[in-house]
Amino acid sequence: MMKALRTAVVAVILGSMFSPALALAKSEPNVAPVAARTAPVTTPVALANAAAAAANALTSEAARYAQREQQSQDVQNFRGGAVYVYFGSGLVLALVIIILILVI
Repeated sequence: MMKALRTAVVAVILGSMFSPALALAKSEPNVAPVAARTAPVTTPVALANAAAAAANALTSEAARYAQREQQSQDVQNFRGGAVYVYFGSGLVLALVIIILILVI
């Protein structure tokens, strides 16, 4: 009898921990999509100027990045950091409860 009760309690705890809380999920209401906005009509010269300005901004940003990379001498020796695994307090609490139930 005690073993069946212990098994049932562990099953309920595990089931409640790993089941999705669909009742608490907040769904977004169905709304119609916003109509596509039309872009203002511009001249080809204005479009070319805007494209050139965007390309110039990207080029200057890339040049600044390349310059910073050249100044930093430790880039070649970079090694990634260690991987850390973090167990939150919820997982630790659940494990303590399960161990206590199995022991008692």
